[in-house]
Amino acid sequence: MDEQLALLLIDAVKAPDKWPRVLHHVMAQTGAKAAMITLRDGKTCQIIDDRELEAQFHSPLIRGFSLDAVCHYLQELRTIDPWAAAQQVDYPSRPLLMSSVCAPDACPDQRFFSWLKGHGITDSVVFELERMPSYWTACNFFIDPEVAQARERVLDYAQTHYHLMQKAWQAGQHRQHDRQAGLAGLEHLARIGVAACVTTPSGEVLQANKAFESLLKHGDVALIGPKKRLSFGNSVQLQGSPGWTGRPVGECPAGEATLIASIMPFSPDPLYEGKRDAHWFVALRQPDVLAAAPEGLERLTDQERRLFEAVRAGAKVSEAGAAIGLKRSRTFDVWASAKAKLGIVNAYRAR
Repeated sequence: MDEQLALLLIDAVKAPDKWPRVLHHVMAQTGAKAAMITLRDGKTCQIIDDRELEAQFHSPLIRGFSLDAVCHYLQELRTIDPWAAAQQVDYPSRPLLMSSVCAPDACPDQRFFSWLKGHGITDSVVFELERMPSYWTACNFFIDPEVAQARERVLDYAQTHYHLMQKAWQAGQHRQHDRQAGLAGLEHLARIGVAACVTTPSGEVLQANKAFESLLKHGDVALIGPKKRLSFGNSVQLQGSPGWTGRPVGECPAGEATLIASIMPFSPDPLYEGKRDAHWFVALRQPDVLAAAPEGLERLTDQERRLFEAVRAGAKVSEAGAAIGLKRSRTFDVWASAKAKLGIVNAYRAR
């Protein structure tokens, strides 16, 4: 096992822009002339353009080919690539030497192979990195016939390490997709007029939507200090925020607020729920956007009011109780008392 490759793959899981370093390392270890990672159509096995390819006929995941070479392939050879056609029948779920299923000399149309030979390439080892319903991701290492025993070295290396590369690629993709899903959720809130962000336990902003960025420009919220901890202006009233580490609750009276910050804790790691400090989801809206509070709030004790506001903001009863320092059994006793005073039957009615 190549330990250096393993370390590079760990970095690539965290940051997808590290994958070119992985390709360069494999090329150096095996003598491969070029390498690429490309998204392929599930039926034709042809390359799907990424944003960089569409913009300049190049991609950070294509190494060893000039811009002109990639441009020529995409415009002239992509739809007649004999190897793509062969992969429809002999799908490379494991490392596959392409000459073993599609020998260049056996193809009547030599345009693709003449292009390869012009770049000193005669063969390729290809394998799947990820399979999706209509697409798959291919990893290719191209072989220079002038390098002694290159075919054996590239194929052996790929067979030894392809499973590790698959796992790293898929983990990195899932990480990136999760982040994109979070950003999509925040931007959806922005489209319906809700400014929102996610912070660390100490209030450092991790993600935010465009509506939140607008509030920053107007001074309704601010990022304080070198760690950019979230702070609120005097026009903001905090709700549902037991345990919030930022500005104290109640600085802005309810009747004078121009914005209401609804703050909810959540666990960033389900494996350690209740053991690690919570992150925070913060949503800022105009006061009239929030549902009217039920009558009888003045009858609640301070503890009941804090628990009610946290539940109203979206937290589960057990989470809200833990956030204000209550044990589970005590939480539900306090919640039952608050419900009785307010005349509500469940958390849904509170919201």
